[in-house]
Amino acid sequence: MADRGNANPATIKIIAAGYVMTFVTRALALMFALFSLTVSAETTLPQLRVAVLQSGTVNWELQYILDQKLDQAHGFKLEMIKVASLPAAKLALTSGGADMMVSDWLWAGKRNNAGETLRFIPFSSQIGSVLVPTDSAVKTLQDLRGKKIGVAGGPMNKSWVLLQAAAKAEGIDLQKEASIQFAAPPLLSQALKRGQVDVLATFWHFGARLEAEGFKPLVSMQQLMHELGMKSSLPILGYLFHAQLTEQSPDAVAGFAAAVAEAKQRLAVDEAGWNAIRPLMNAESDEIFTALKVKYLEGTPERISEQQIEDAKRFFSLIDSLDPNPTGEKLDPVVFYRAEL
Repeated sequence: MADRGNANPATIKIIAAGYVMTFVTRALALMFALFSLTVSAETTLPQLRVAVLQSGTVNWELQYILDQKLDQAHGFKLEMIKVASLPAAKLALTSGGADMMVSDWLWAGKRNNAGETLRFIPFSSQIGSVLVPTDSAVKTLQDLRGKKIGVAGGPMNKSWVLLQAAAKAEGIDLQKEASIQFAAPPLLSQALKRGQVDVLATFWHFGARLEAEGFKPLVSMQQLMHELGMKSSLPILGYLFHAQLTEQSPDAVAGFAAAVAEAKQRLAVDEAGWNAIRPLMNAESDEIFTALKVKYLEGTPERISEQQIEDAKRFFSLIDSLDPNPTGEKLDPVVFYRAEL
């Protein structure tokens, strides 16, 4: 064996380089193995595809779940499928192009009565807003006679339905005693600002923007619901999916419900999280950003209770009675997914 003390310096360099290369190779192999395990773990998670409107408020919550990896933490992989309209989202769900979508349980209840098997996980208890200018002469429901009322969306806008029901209880038929204008929410927001309508019934996030700009609620939607006999705060919007999904991937559905609940809890205190999703909110000012955030948090739903189910049955019948073509159908409470979170 050669005397290492007399080894050629070039030979020593080659041996040292060999050791270094061996170490690097092993380190890279270990990193690759760990990466492969991570990718493998992620790819084996069941996937849940949620159809969402491109600018919908549900994007905020789902993007936060993705940012915080709450989907993987709860045993599923979330995919957001952007669609252009609510009918497109409904088509994606009914055709199998998505596993979930966001709409109200009233629609789901009607679909179930027609033979579907839809289930509902709450997203928000926000119903909508009925707004007037700060200096408006409209102070009470009695003042609505003869006024121009803008209604966002269409005749079954929930805030409009509640307003009609509450007015009817006071002997006012708004369909006959007021001038009603249906249009898209942005158009009606501008109409209210220009004085082209006296009152606006609109969706909650459009209402939040208008409140930030100085308009005020005529009435509280939750107050109207209580006056009409509902005793609890009802979640109206939620994630809809077919019951078969709970049979095929029960852990994924339970995990999704848990991730949604955790996201809401975190967003109640996570300012950095809100700042990260702010670009999705299209908030033109800090005031609008704050108003949207506050209204979202105010709509955080409670776990479905027996009282809420009874109130939902009552609300379903109320909505049906005000429909131009009432059916007399009742709500089957099986629509409410009630996993232990």
